[in-house]
Amino acid sequence: MNTGEEIEGIDVTDMAQALNEDLAHNESVSGILQHMQEEIERLKMENTSLKQDLSRTNCYQEAGTEKSTVLHCASVTQDEPSLPPEYSDFKDVFDTVKASVLPPHRSYDCRIDLIPGAPLPNNRVYALTDEETKYLRTYLDDLLQSGFIRHSTSPVSSPLFFIPKPDKSLRACIDYRGLNKATIKNKYPLPLIPVLLDQLRHSTVYTKLDLRGAYHLVRVKEGDEWKTAFKTKFGLFEYTVMPFGLCNAPAAFQFFINEVLHEFLDVCVIVYIDDILIYSKNSEEHTQHVRAVLSKLKENHLFAKLEKCTFNVSKVDFLGYCLSPQGINMDVKKISAIADWPEPSSVKDIQKFLGFANFYRRFIAHFADIAAPITTWLRKGQRFLWTDEAAHAFQLLKQKFTSAPILKHPDPDLPFFVEADASQVALGGVFSQRDAVDG
Repeated sequence: MNTGEEIEGIDVTDMAQALNEDLAHNESVSGILQHMQEEIERLKMENTSLKQDLSRTNCYQEAGTEKSTVLHCASVTQDEPSLPPEYSDFKDVFDTVKASVLPPHRSYDCRIDLIPGAPLPNNRVYALTDEETKYLRTYLDDLLQSGFIRHSTSPVSSPLFFIPKPDKSLRACIDYRGLNKATIKNKYPLPLIPVLLDQLRHSTVYTKLDLRGAYHLVRVKEGDEWKTAFKTKFGLFEYTVMPFGLCNAPAAFQFFINEVLHEFLDVCVIVYIDDILIYSKNSEEHTQHVRAVLSKLKENHLFAKLEKCTFNVSKVDFLGYCLSPQGINMDVKKISAIADWPEPSSVKDIQKFLGFANFYRRFIAHFADIAAPITTWLRKGQRFLWTDEAAHAFQLLKQKFTSAPILKHPDPDLPFFVEADASQVALGGVFSQRDAVDG
């Protein structure tokens, strides 16, 4: 069996623990997109927003290069976005003015069904700084003008607060924890990111689209607006569009975008909430795919952020990974964050590091085995004591991350192999393929 770049492998050491961590990770990704991108971007998250840079690079292939892999990159600012000429007839999809218009009611409107008898929130106003108060007035005026919010007489209310963005501006957030506790949960599933990425085999060219104000592209179901009411020093308001922070918002938007793009899913498109990736085998069919997706967005009054879109490239960052025809890489920025991570000095520090590292555990063979001296300090009632063994494991994990291999896209037409192993501290296995070239 080959190793390194020639293997598509997933470390499933300590499989029960991995399952729990993966479930927790899915929740955290949803939360990030919900607060940072709902937008996150995401997500997005963000997130990611939940995208963040003051300038972006818009890359596209020069017309006439056809199958050439040579890319032309034009560095542009957010004020000077550039749309490739082959998509110039879809400028409306990137129109910021039209994106601020109140969307129509649809069958996909966000419902907020309440648990019978559950207590509803009526929270106090959160204190704000002078800077936040100034920003709040602008925020309210803008949303009132667009019709995204309106004055309310609702018997319920949730408080508003601000969190800083990476560019040091402010993002308004509503603390909907009380409302979410009283809400019947929408069980529509979010996609599993590794399963999404498996669809990219044989692809060579990519376009990434980031929807503008994604959640605000969906209306709150008529009659449910009063449940979104939020309280500020300037009065009580309620949303007419889906706000960030609702527990059912990610599921509602995923259902909506899946319905809009259903004919393209797993054919030339993968979608995670408001992050859309279009993939193709060659540049000729890619232009057709992108145009078809843009046409669907235009038809459904959906809009994208041109400054956060990337067109016709052979390598793209998506959902925390760097994707290319060769396979899947870790995001360079994330690798730098791990490499510079300071040594933990508390259980909370360990939780932060392992939570971050777990996202990329599939790149590291024997991850749980290596991490065992660190994870032992997470046991309930265990007093924190940073040992030499834990310090060695911490440095070894950082080293492994900075030298992680490329994971090749799996080919369902080739045989798969399972290798199992166990030690005194962990058990697990690797699901992999031999490289088709080397046999």
